[in-house]
Amino acid sequence: MNEMTPRENLRLIDLEQPRPGFCRFISSWLLQTEGMNLLVDPGPAGTIPKLKRILTGLGVRRLDWILLTHVHLDHGGGLADLLEAYPAARVLCHPRGMEHLANPERLWAVSLRNLGSIAEMYGRPKPVPKECLHFRERFDAGGVFIECHDTPGHAPHHLAFKVGDIVFAGEAAGIYLGLDDGFYLRVGAPPGGFHYPAYRRSLETIAALDASLLCFAHWGWTGEYRKVMKTAIEQADLWMALSVQHADAGNGTFEGRVLEALLDRDPGLARLSALPDEVRMRERDMLPVSVGAMKRHVPGRQRTD
Repeated sequence: MNEMTPRENLRLIDLEQPRPGFCRFISSWLLQTEGMNLLVDPGPAGTIPKLKRILTGLGVRRLDWILLTHVHLDHGGGLADLLEAYPAARVLCHPRGMEHLANPERLWAVSLRNLGSIAEMYGRPKPVPKECLHFRERFDAGGVFIECHDTPGHAPHHLAFKVGDIVFAGEAAGIYLGLDDGFYLRVGAPPGGFHYPAYRRSLETIAALDASLLCFAHWGWTGEYRKVMKTAIEQADLWMALSVQHADAGNGTFEGRVLEALLDRDPGLARLSALPDEVRMRERDMLPVSVGAMKRHVPGRQRTD
């Protein structure tokens, strides 16, 4: 199933990647309201042909706005390719991300260094025309009121968008997967550029918004807005506390020590074993990377084991 509808006018489009475990991982969102078509995060360059086929199948002949939470390849790498199909679309993005979109050479080089073969799978981004890029904090887009909230931490160029009672959080609220008996949640800490204090403040920003539906880039949505955000804040605090506690104590690596403690104590990770097999394997691979990103934020500690 490529698209799901939490509401009649809102669709999650699953941009499954050709790699084990990379289904139910990258969400693109289509919101159709007041005669407007809004797309949140077009995803990687490699899946733009799939996204265009789905949009065509849904009868979407135009996109009015593309809302980009941040410029990482799995969110905005396919932006230029999508604009070729929808040239009238305007892009709403963080001012700090505009240069990366217009001149993506450095973004591509850093992505290759941090992600390796995963970056190659996502595909190389093309330059986006600067005249397509816009930023406004709050505005009426033809009857649709859009709010942009600065939510750094996962990336310095990260925005969360509020449209009505819906918040599109990108990765600023973590990596989420809803389950029949609860949910799985992981801190949204990438292998490069993570800033814990900013991430923690961004969680507070999102938690304070007057909204009832929370939509994640990775992956899905929840109507338990307050509960999930409370869990996300408590999770971030726990990750920092355990990172400090296990920074220099015990055997093995920092990542190994902290992850062992988290798997025992973090309610957000408690449903790891309930994930589908390939998704669980993916998360097992990514968890040490996210934990490792905490290392530079432990007071008085620098880098290595």
